Amino acid sequence: MYIIIAGIGVLGFYTAQFLTKKGNDVVLIEKRKERAEEITDKLDALVINGDAKEIKVLEEAGVEEADVILSMTGSDDANILISLLAKQLGAKRALCRITHIEYSESLFKRLGIDAVIYPELSIATQIEEMVRDPDITGFAMLDKGETEIVEFRVLDGSGLIGKEAVNIKLPERSKILLIFRQDGEKVLIGPGIKITSGDKLLVITTKDEIAKVEKILSS
Repeated sequence: MYIIIAGIGVLGFYTAQFLTKKGNDVVLIEKRKERAEEITDKLDALVINGDAKEIKVLEEAGVEEADVILSMTGSDDANILISLLAKQLGAKRALCRITHIEYSESLFKRLGIDAVIYPELSIATQIEEMVRDPDITGFAMLDKGETEIVEFRVLDGSGLIGKEAVNIKLPERSKILLIFRQDGEKVLIGPGIKITSGDKLLVITTKDEIAKVEKILSS
């Protein structure tokens, strides 16, 4: 698939890394020059330094040929505009990151946005395919449902408590992206970062591996 990702923060970066490893052709658009330069050598993808809200930048990224565009900047308004422009310019599907859950998904559908990504949900979410495990508190689907982003809550008594996140062995195509602490702090995964009760683990996985991930993180 030919995929454009607009906005390369932490979630955008790991999504790009994941999708390129699966053999997709990925183009990244990042407004911040220093960030664009930083990730150029880290990913097997074309990185464009520009504002994805500008038509010329989307055209430079080849939006008319895109199978899907993921709008993943830190601004809901920007993501909505990017998605709408991309669909008008020929992108087959548009997935839009939204942080304010009061927005109506039916409205997005009417506007032509194909799916809404809620990467930081703290409440259970219903989508076309229901997540069966009650420990999962957030869910989003990417790449036609093959790639999934799931948020797990670490409950009291979990065997994960006290473990370093980097040492938790997940299936090959699955990865813990972030830890959301109870006080709202977002913690990047790295050496020495231990899991505590009440943490929420943001995990990127696949349809084939999610059952295994659920089993490991629910232990």
